[in-house]
Amino acid sequence: MTRADEDNALLNISPDMMEILNKLNNEKLVCTYPDSTHAHGVDKYRICENLLNFCSTVPGFHSNSKSFLQLITYILHLERLLLLTLLNRHYESCNPIELIRLFICCRRAMQNLVLKFGKEYPDSKQYSTFSELLGNSYSLIWLLRSVQEIIGLSHEIFGEHIDQKKNTLFSLVDKTSEIFSTLANMNSKFCLLGPKKQIGSSLKHTASESDTSEHDALENSALEHVKTMAEQLEKTTAGIPVTTKDCKCVIKIENSYDNVCWDKLLCTMSCIGGFLWGLVSAFESTMKDYPTASSEERKLMLHYASNFSRSIAKFETFVDICLHVLFMENKDFGSVDLISGRLPQELDCENGFLNIEVVMDGWTMHQLKDNKLQSDGPPGMKRSLLENLLNGEGPFVAFTLRELYSVSAAIVKLKGLISFSGNVCRKACNPFQHLSLNPMVGTACIALQKIADMSDWPDMFSLVWIDGILRYLEVLGTFPGLNLSKELYAQIVNAHVSAIGKCILLQGKSATLPTHEIGSSTKTLQLQNTSGYVVTKNIIDRQNRLNSLISRLRLSMRNFVSVASNMHLSATLQVIERALVGVNQYSHSIYEVETGTSDGGTVSSDVAAGIDCLYLVLGSVPGNKRVFQRTVPSLVGALFNIVLHLQSPLIFYIEKLPPLCPDLHPEAGAIVLMCVEVITSFVGRHTFQIDACHVSQCLHLPVMLFKGFKHLLADRSVSCSSENIREQIAGQPLASKEYLLDRQFSVDMYAACCKLLCTVLRHQQSEVGQCVAVLEDSVNILLSCLESADSKMVSMAGCFTWNKEEALKCASFFRRIYEEMRQQKTIMEHHSMHFLAGYISMFSGLGPFQTGITREIDEALRPGVYSLIDICQESDFQQLHTYLEGPCRTTLANLVHDYKLHFQYQGKI
Repeated sequence: MTRADEDNALLNISPDMMEILNKLNNEKLVCTYPDSTHAHGVDKYRICENLLNFCSTVPGFHSNSKSFLQLITYILHLERLLLLTLLNRHYESCNPIELIRLFICCRRAMQNLVLKFGKEYPDSKQYSTFSELLGNSYSLIWLLRSVQEIIGLSHEIFGEHIDQKKNTLFSLVDKTSEIFSTLANMNSKFCLLGPKKQIGSSLKHTASESDTSEHDALENSALEHVKTMAEQLEKTTAGIPVTTKDCKCVIKIENSYDNVCWDKLLCTMSCIGGFLWGLVSAFESTMKDYPTASSEERKLMLHYASNFSRSIAKFETFVDICLHVLFMENKDFGSVDLISGRLPQELDCENGFLNIEVVMDGWTMHQLKDNKLQSDGPPGMKRSLLENLLNGEGPFVAFTLRELYSVSAAIVKLKGLISFSGNVCRKACNPFQHLSLNPMVGTACIALQKIADMSDWPDMFSLVWIDGILRYLEVLGTFPGLNLSKELYAQIVNAHVSAIGKCILLQGKSATLPTHEIGSSTKTLQLQNTSGYVVTKNIIDRQNRLNSLISRLRLSMRNFVSVASNMHLSATLQVIERALVGVNQYSHSIYEVETGTSDGGTVSSDVAAGIDCLYLVLGSVPGNKRVFQRTVPSLVGALFNIVLHLQSPLIFYIEKLPPLCPDLHPEAGAIVLMCVEVITSFVGRHTFQIDACHVSQCLHLPVMLFKGFKHLLADRSVSCSSENIREQIAGQPLASKEYLLDRQFSVDMYAACCKLLCTVLRHQQSEVGQCVAVLEDSVNILLSCLESADSKMVSMAGCFTWNKEEALKCASFFRRIYEEMRQQKTIMEHHSMHFLAGYISMFSGLGPFQTGITREIDEALRPGVYSLIDICQESDFQQLHTYLEGPCRTTLANLVHDYKLHFQYQGKI
């Protein structure tokens, strides 16, 4: 299809959509005429929805600017008609929820069209027409006020369908915010790139006067539209009620929380956040395209930023006030007179609402003093509200809190982006130089700690609004210039550790390190299916929400660690080390690494989080930092200590049915696997010097974990004891737990042990040469796991055995150990015959179960076996021939023959 055909096809949509709009205007779409059928109305509704979905989901189409503008105009008309229908209650024969969803389709399609227009026509003359359509004050007011009206109607429309209401309305708010972000980004990029292109073109050739004047006009138009957007958003910040006390205008916290219209405030804050993040995106894009900006270009960029410095300062003040309205108690902390000393007429308290512009200059309550921040929040903080929000109460308040932090994150980002060196820059940034970090950081740390302290599953929606807090901390962590004390920095890290630990505890057996967290969420669900448990959509959604939350926590933690100074890095490592050894942060006499019963020990969620965070530090911090090198022996020793306490046959099992409530401790098997992988990371880093005793422990780990693996039962039951039982349902007796052997986990653990041995062979050669006997024990244990299953033992005793695919996968991992020995010929050539003898004995039926190995497993292992033969000397073969007896000699001869035939290089081409 040519571009002209595509244009015609797109334009053909317009008459159809206009016909639907006309019928909607005549109330035919909502079936109010007696001769209209409900099915006919539904068909018209579906047609309109499909057209909008086409405009919002099509990956990309080519069209001229006229068709773009027509579609946006039609969508705006449809939005007005839908809102009019909802306000006039003209939906007797139509579901009003469907009309709201159609409105969301309009916003989604509009956002997609605006985004595509910015990509297709960034410098075109049609840009001015587009800006006039969506950049004027009336359109901007419509975008915001229409959402506020729909949310106000939603209480009676949705009724008791709370989940449906949250998902629908918050999607509408997000789409509107994205439109503000796209418009701010597109207009700002036009203003920022225009002068730079003009400077570049003047160096090459002299531009015509008409082109320059036309470009200046478009640039001024774009700037005016961004200013209009900022001004309209400033007007919406008058959302805090103000009362009069002793002829003074004050904010009464105890009244404001109940009187604030959180629906309206949510829409306001969301659109402000979209606008600010649009500015952030424009600045980041410009700096990426022009990394080496000249001083003249910097001045131009800062001049553009200075146009919005006053607006950003107002938004920052508004966030401060909203945060205090949310969290400040009204007892003994002077919060009644939050703002006082000004006459009502000076505050312009028309309609009883606060005027931010007048208040801003006198707003000094939260300014930093000596840059000393505290993570316990402001005095008199209402902490019970956070607990209520985590329990799912006040969804609109919770979502507003998310937007508050998103706006603050954008402000922090803007300050970092436009803070160039030079007096002119400092002068330009001066109106919004200070940020009230104390209440923001304090509330964030408390919220993360509240998540860790919850005794039950948190409300899944709470994980969404926590994302705003993490976005703020993530941005905050990217600026090393913040003067954070060592104690505050440690408390922020500790808050991350606690929240990550809670997520690991809730994930259960699916908890993994960040490198392969994508596959971990499907592993447990697959195993639960094999146990007869039907996986519901709620479980899948819960796992996805948890995975998303822990990913954001890790990203925030990584940002803090990657730019940390030596002092802050030392504080971080101290927090992690205390977590790994199990020191309780509230009582040093309590240790959270316990041996437990014969079924294995337990660790706390903080210990699990210490492992996860240590892995993040390993991947983010250079290993040559002295402060890191000093702690390596103690960190590695703590990991071995955890494995020693947790190792037991039960780590290979998983419960048949998912728990009704969270366990008291993280899943032991998942924690052991994480420890093995982090130890492997330490061993593989050349910049770290691992103690010789730790190398021998690495070589011994497979023996400790897989000894007796072939005797494990396919399923088993464990009696509930007072130490390991969860909360029991009232009135029911204590029962035993039913377990299945976790097949995928056993393969993952086997692969991790093989990788650990290969890594030790590659990077710790001198120490391996002194511990060959320990290495041989581990190799023999891992090899015995590949021995063929005894059919009588499996059928009579119910023992576990890998299927063909699982065994072949494990054989491919084990083969790499033999191949790595060939690469380390210097230290292994005198010992290779012993490993070869072990394989020959197993193959010949002289292993622990005397069943040999299958043909498929032997074929998978052959390349590794040939690698062993390749480093053996002739004297080794003679010694083996003397040592081996019976069928083993025949096996040796056949192996050597096949090696010469298929593997050995004979010098031929």
